[in-house]
Amino acid sequence: MPEPTLCFACRHMKRLAFRNEMSLYHRKCDKSGKQMISMYSPENPLVIYDQKIWWSDDWDAMEYGRDYDFTKPFFEQYKELQKVVPRMSLNNIQPENSDYANLALGNKNCYLVFTADYNEDSAYLRFAVKNFKCFDGDFVDNSIECYECVEIDNCNRCSFTEKAKNCSDLIFCYNMTGCDACIGCANLIRKKNCIFNEQLTDEEFGKRKKELALNTHSGLKKFEKEYQRFFEKRPRKYLDVLNCENCLGDHLSDSKNAYLCYDSKRLEDCRYIINCWDAKSCYDWDFVGAKGSIDCHEMVSSAYNMVNCHFCAGCWENNNEIYYCELCLGSANLFGCIGLRHKKYCILNKQYSREEYEKLLPKILKHMQSTGEWGEFFPAQLAPFAYNETVAEEYFPIGKEKAIERGFRWYEDESEKMYKGTKYEIPDSAEGVDKEICKQILTCEVSGKPYKILPQKLDFLTKMKLPLPRISSVERHKIRMNKRNIFAIYSRNCSKCGVDMFTSYSPDRPEPIYCEKCYLEAFA
Repeated sequence: MPEPTLCFACRHMKRLAFRNEMSLYHRKCDKSGKQMISMYSPENPLVIYDQKIWWSDDWDAMEYGRDYDFTKPFFEQYKELQKVVPRMSLNNIQPENSDYANLALGNKNCYLVFTADYNEDSAYLRFAVKNFKCFDGDFVDNSIECYECVEIDNCNRCSFTEKAKNCSDLIFCYNMTGCDACIGCANLIRKKNCIFNEQLTDEEFGKRKKELALNTHSGLKKFEKEYQRFFEKRPRKYLDVLNCENCLGDHLSDSKNAYLCYDSKRLEDCRYIINCWDAKSCYDWDFVGAKGSIDCHEMVSSAYNMVNCHFCAGCWENNNEIYYCELCLGSANLFGCIGLRHKKYCILNKQYSREEYEKLLPKILKHMQSTGEWGEFFPAQLAPFAYNETVAEEYFPIGKEKAIERGFRWYEDESEKMYKGTKYEIPDSAEGVDKEICKQILTCEVSGKPYKILPQKLDFLTKMKLPLPRISSVERHKIRMNKRNIFAIYSRNCSKCGVDMFTSYSPDRPEPIYCEKCYLEAFA
């Protein structure tokens, strides 16, 4: 393998442009003609099948096989194969009344949940596992009746909270462990009835909470400003790293020799990885690794027992020695294939004998070396989605002009501009609001785009005594994700002891940033 020609950030961008999580559309299935929900827009020229048809035996990806043409670059030939091999509309496995979900498994009565498994009666979640009646959250696990939270685990009835574990009844809190009934607090362990980290009696807490009027939009926004002033002065830990040896990254745990890895766990001898776990000796991988994955690089949206695989997107389960492939399962010794299941010794979806494959493959590698393609991930022009439809624009935002300049597509959904209805005034409180509001098309105060209130969400907010949102779920998601640091590491000094350290907080950030030692001394 040649060394990469792009920096690690640009390599991430190319791969992440192959992963659309949250952009859903209505379009027709190219086989049945029926209307369906799809992660591919109606204008996308690729062949898209309803996911039930895609998984069926009603078609065979081998029918699209072709000979390798040494007079053309490989990526040009691969693009021609991309045009004809069907793709699945969604990756939504075993849903129960949860059709509007993607990269999801086993969800029940859920709406717009993404990279989410085994949630129930929930909506607007991403990176969420085993939650019940939770709304508007990212990195939310094992929680009940939580709202507008980021990075919480095993929490109940928490709202507007970031980094909490084993907590209940928190509002506007940060980095809390084992706490109950706290408002506007940070860095507390096993505390109850606190406001702005001040200990109160049950009676004092109830009285102060009532005065704050957090059940109204006006009261909530006023308190949010007070909390931000308080929060800016609270110390933060330099990196979110737990039980790691010789590692550099953020939101990283139980790993060894992991360098510039983020949102990952149980890695060993890995570099340049985002959102992966249980991987060993792997480089340049975005989502998901897992369960026996080893010796892979330049991968995206691929998972489970991937061994010695390279330059692949959307390949899963027991693949071995596959190169430049998409949507392949349980296969070995594939090169430049799409949509194959349990196959061996195939090139551009054409079957070869082992001897033929091993004789032809070195010639293809030599040809790709001559064209400068070998060792490079798929170019931007082969991304199946527009850049802003994918997590690439979220993690590495470059905007329309630069995206097009770099060869990516950009998609603008004109259907969102069609609504020209009257502006609906949202009440200050959700209490007593008639369910007729759920039939109204509301206008987002940030983007100006239309959105609606789900009936089950109205019931939830009324029960939790929280006001109705005035911005769309997309904009709410952006606000939550902006609370997390970008994928970058900086050199700066500890705000307390002055020691040199690496951190995900840039030097121009105003918050106090503590090294490991100072943070543990202050808050452990």
